[in-house]
Amino acid sequence: MRLRQIFAGLAIHLSGALVLWTGAAILPVADGPAFAQNIITAGFRPIAPYVMQNPDGSLTGLEYDLVMAAAQRGGLALKAELAPFGRLPEDFRRQIVGAMVPANPAMGLPGCLSDTVLVYRNLVYTLAQRGLVLQEPADLVNLDVMAFQNAQVILGPAMVAVRQGNPKYREVANQMLQVRALFSGRTDAIIAERRIFLNLTRGSDVGLDTSAAVTEHDLFPPISYGVAFHDPAQCAAFNHGLEMLKRGGDYDAILNRWEGPLQAQNNSQNNRAARPPG
Repeated sequence: MRLRQIFAGLAIHLSGALVLWTGAAILPVADGPAFAQNIITAGFRPIAPYVMQNPDGSLTGLEYDLVMAAAQRGGLALKAELAPFGRLPEDFRRQIVGAMVPANPAMGLPGCLSDTVLVYRNLVYTLAQRGLVLQEPADLVNLDVMAFQNAQVILGPAMVAVRQGNPKYREVANQMLQVRALFSGRTDAIIAERRIFLNLTRGSDVGLDTSAAVTEHDLFPPISYGVAFHDPAQCAAFNHGLEMLKRGGDYDAILNRWEGPLQAQNNSQNNRAARPPG
């Protein structure tokens, strides 16, 4: 009777150990501290090529893939929620989400901002046939201008002055409206991030001819974007994961996977674009 009790206890102990081992095996592998038990809701804005939704509901995109890979390597478990870019900062401030992508210092967000994930290039686009020469943001004051949502916040005081002095300046959440307005001649200029503009112009749902040559006016400095976190420890873990991602070469692999088609599109655009002097 005593032997049966000993063996029964041993079996229970081994069974428990097996369950614990199996549970550990399914946790994500991370190079940094383990935060996987706490799922962090992260707000992303849906815009190609940065964040896109597949037919099955899953997400992909240049920014999404980089952020999720860096988070995983830092031991963070992120759950993505999509929201318009104009709403994300307020959602973050109200702590509806624990993280926000993309974020930069100009937004004045609370908490901690991670290291740079991507650098954006915001350009002014006009039809080349118009022959417009723009050398500084102030040159936009007398034009019909359509910008992306929150442009005056992101692009700084120069854009605030443009908005205040130009009754024909407006910002839109749906950036496809910018592309349609530009190529249909309903606006003089649009302000858009280069990768986003190139994706929109080659989309099947544009609904009009986008083969006309365009001129890129480089009036704004590049802007570095990262991820905003409320918790500094999570921010530090993400930075560690981002460093691991870059050191291992996976950052460049993800970047090249998305940048390849974009660069081909950009070269085609440049070949037919009339550039301003200098």
